[in-house]
Amino acid sequence: MGNKRTYYNSNQRKLTVAMQGAVLKLLFPDSTVKLNKNISLTWTGNIQPSPLSDVYTVKIRYKLSNRPRVTVVTPELIARNGVRIPHLFPEKELCLFRYKYYEWNSRMSIAETIVPWASLWLMHYEIWLATGVWCGSKQEHPGGDKPKEPEQSAKDN
Repeated sequence: MGNKRTYYNSNQRKLTVAMQGAVLKLLFPDSTVKLNKNISLTWTGNIQPSPLSDVYTVKIRYKLSNRPRVTVVTPELIARNGVRIPHLFPEKELCLFRYKYYEWNSRMSIAETIVPWASLWLMHYEIWLATGVWCGSKQEHPGGDKPKEPEQSAKDN
């Protein structure tokens, strides 16, 4: 039997930057995609988490084999009563997943994961802005930005 591959199978190859850009443009035709050879891309598009939500212009910067870096261009994200916005990295990048636990990898489509996760983050942000309660993950930045090494069993030590 041949090697059966599923969409996120660990044997599947990484999606190239050009492939990521093509899917982003296909699913979001009004957006812009700028490719830097086949090394990196910048995607800019509009996201509206719900019909009652603001429309956000979002920028995603992606360099092959690194995590996508997502920022909101407009409107500017604001703190609530001087309280720091939850799940926001210092460079105002959205915290969408735990990279070190491999919750996203370069075999996954940015258009089908990162963009919807950004929309969900923005929904949580709007709820937090109105109520002061963050309805998303309660786990705040679980460590560094490097993938976690697999744990060794006690008998390996």
